[in-house]
Amino acid sequence: MSREHEEAFWPTALSVLAWNGSQVHQPHCSRGVQFLLKTSGRHWEKESDNPMGHDPNIPGWPWIDGTHSWIEPTALSMIALKAAGHGQHLRVREAIRMLLDRQLPHGGWNYGNTLVFGRELHPMPESTGAALAGLTGQIEPGTVARSLDYLQGEVDRLRTPVSSGWALLGLAVWDRWPSNGVALVDRCLANQVRYGEYDTSALCLLLLAALEGEAGTTNALFPRLSHRHAPAVGPQ
Repeated sequence: MSREHEEAFWPTALSVLAWNGSQVHQPHCSRGVQFLLKTSGRHWEKESDNPMGHDPNIPGWPWIDGTHSWIEPTALSMIALKAAGHGQHLRVREAIRMLLDRQLPHGGWNYGNTLVFGRELHPMPESTGAALAGLTGQIEPGTVARSLDYLQGEVDRLRTPVSSGWALLGLAVWDRWPSNGVALVDRCLANQVRYGEYDTSALCLLLLAALEGEAGTTNALFPRLSHRHAPAVGPQ
């Protein structure tokens, strides 16, 4: 969050993840958690002539205060709250419903809509990976099977650190880490020769995906992120 743009509070979830587990920063982490639990996007009852396919009344989290909830900030908030021990809170249960409502009929997610005037929109790998990371440990694998299949079919053609990082992370936490996952990370890093150095956040996302994928069944680094360490439950 920037003091000049206090309405853009979406980095709160990242702060909670960074502070989580640090005794020194526990007061800050607790305040961040409480902020997330008390905050949601703008929602309304769906009218019969609304051209959008999703239900705009299910609470999630927005990028910016006073706006509608979207996929990536909702997924980030879910991940942060689960890591902080609030995975069964009502706000997380609502967010599960929100993400599942916005899953595209043929699999995957985009920024947060499904159909417009009856036409299905296209999925995006980064949004899909984020949603899958948020949902892990909360639902049965079959509920997101089409989304996992979509992402597995896309990951080999991705070249940028954000799309590759989220896609690989989304697959890793559902035990779908590709056999050439490390090679895909290396290929993405090598592209810096052509496109210039990636920023720190992009590099960290790639590193997180690689560590989660290579941890395999032990998954020692991020035990609260993966569905392997939490009982799966049906959608509420």
